[in-house]
Amino acid sequence: MSWKEYYKGKLMSGEEAARIIKSGDRLWTPLCLGQPTNLIMDAIADRKDELEDVEYQFALVLRPYKIFQPEYRDTFTLVPAFYSPMPHQQAMADSEWANFWPAQSSDVGIKMPHRARVYPRRMGMVMQATPPNEHGYINLGLDTFYTATLMEQCDYLIVEINEQMPRTFGETNFHVSNFDAFVENPNPMPPVPTPQASDIEMKMAQNVVGLLKDRDCIQVGIGAVPAMISKLLLESGLKDMGIHTEMAPAGTYDLVERGVVTCKYKKVNPGKVLLTFTMGDKELYDWLADNPMCEWRQTYYANNIAVIAQEENVVAINGSVSVDLYGQICSESYGDRMRSGTGGQLDFVVGSFWSKGGRAINLVPSTAMKGTQSRIVPHLMQGSRVTVPRHYTGFVVTEYGVADLYGRTEPERAEALIGVAHPDFRDELEKAAREMGLLKKKVF
Repeated sequence: MSWKEYYKGKLMSGEEAARIIKSGDRLWTPLCLGQPTNLIMDAIADRKDELEDVEYQFALVLRPYKIFQPEYRDTFTLVPAFYSPMPHQQAMADSEWANFWPAQSSDVGIKMPHRARVYPRRMGMVMQATPPNEHGYINLGLDTFYTATLMEQCDYLIVEINEQMPRTFGETNFHVSNFDAFVENPNPMPPVPTPQASDIEMKMAQNVVGLLKDRDCIQVGIGAVPAMISKLLLESGLKDMGIHTEMAPAGTYDLVERGVVTCKYKKVNPGKVLLTFTMGDKELYDWLADNPMCEWRQTYYANNIAVIAQEENVVAINGSVSVDLYGQICSESYGDRMRSGTGGQLDFVVGSFWSKGGRAINLVPSTAMKGTQSRIVPHLMQGSRVTVPRHYTGFVVTEYGVADLYGRTEPERAEALIGVAHPDFRDELEKAAREMGLLKKKVF
């Protein structure tokens, strides 16, 4: 049988594909732009009265699937590994059905067999990809995150074929014979606009750029500050930088076109922008499409600490919710309430630590709640998840400066952190540090 005959024989409607799911299944979707549209997922949700006990695992979902609504809870159990900032996801995090599966970006594929061992289920995935090329290979396009790692563990794979998904280079091509169902549904890649940077975020970005140098290999997280960092890099005079990251930073195309990023001195994947997913505008998607400079890999590789550590001058740039005076970083919860997830922050913090010349930069605005609360605190709020342990915390950047925690004792860390806190809170932070035994009277 030719691949064309196989593909035609597995081509079906969204409703037909939805009938592949059985009671007791575990269902996955990929990250972000690798996720299917509502077509198949809503058809699965519509079977709520005939299915029982289906577990849906996911991370950073952008689309408002029906399955997230309360009336589907009797049939579908939700198991998030990363909450997106979308309203439907944050509402779920606040609800009685809030749930969370602790995992880092790098280890989803490793932890899944453990979950399957403890809670065995038939497992499947619904994803989005390009039409097959002339050789019968579909392409994962703008997301490779954990998809291929989990594909190997699945009992069935359903693909929404989208002719508007760009083809990309790297670990992205898979023969049609690997898949069990195809549903054709052309749809545009949804743009995810970068929020406009505030004055505070601009100052933070300036402080970050001041820590960078020629030939640094950067990883940048999500948000307005990373976007501003890209803009400032264009004016910085820096050159021959590399990118080894989870997400393609906003403005990557400008950095490459202007020669700020060349990747020519990278030790791992030299000459390549290494990435696993993206969110951005159409201009970014068009630049990433069919671009041999961009190598898409799974997080199992890209976020692997041993791989990152082989690279030199890796600079991990990520944001957080709060930092305590010991240097512990919380990036994923407001007290007991999860707001996002661990993601790849710790992967890159540890990887950059072991990288020759590497360093980790943590971004935190000095205040929250319209200036009424300090984000640098004596102790993390009760229930806060520690994303980065204190012994791996490097630079902490606020709009007031840079606290270098590398090599410092706990009292020295507290003093440095107080120095970059908002001035309105420094006295009470110093008082708390003394009560904690971190700061003592100096003896001369």
